[in-house]
Amino acid sequence: MLWALFPNGVQIAAGDPRGGKPTGYADEEIHVANAVLSRRSEFFAGRACARKAMRDLGFRPAAIGVRPDRSPIWPPGMIGSISHCKTVCLAAVARQTDEMLSIGLDIEPDGPLPEDLWNTICTADERKLLSELPENRRARRALRIFMAKESAYKAQHPLTQEFFEFEDLEIVFDGHDFFAALQRKVPGFAKGTKFRGRQVIYNGHIVSAVCVEADQFDKGAVS
Repeated sequence: MLWALFPNGVQIAAGDPRGGKPTGYADEEIHVANAVLSRRSEFFAGRACARKAMRDLGFRPAAIGVRPDRSPIWPPGMIGSISHCKTVCLAAVARQTDEMLSIGLDIEPDGPLPEDLWNTICTADERKLLSELPENRRARRALRIFMAKESAYKAQHPLTQEFFEFEDLEIVFDGHDFFAALQRKVPGFAKGTKFRGRQVIYNGHIVSAVCVEADQFDKGAVS
């Protein structure tokens, strides 16, 4: 199911942060030197997945640094995304091309999103759609909305360096696919731009993915 998340050319690798000693490259170690064990395990397991995906793509494995905003620093010519939770790590890696500029990935255990978070995460229209669902489906759909926004945010951020509020994106689902529509203009993207994404179930988790295509992005509009 993971291969259905992205277009051809994207390599995906999965791992378990609970196994093995949490170590990585020296250039990565400095970013989690004082972190608790669980954080170190997830961090290095995610990067191990990314390096496996690099090898599968034909790249030499390399250190993946960390920007001040905690997003990964990918080697030149490469795009990617890493996501992890307590039991699963995922990494997606691809060559940056004239058609595919950036990707975003998010994973969470398949379950309900607490209702006290819905007003923070969902727009008024999203909350209206939730209210129209059977009561036993609302909390799980709310989690999917949250994850769609997270993966869309992670996909656009390397291009814009823009931080979003949850109301800056509005999600509409079409089966396993979704569209994340921008509610305001950001550098390189017009208001109303729709990022197309997909969600699948993997080992009791929801995985959400977004790919930003070149025809959506105006490079000249980024200051």
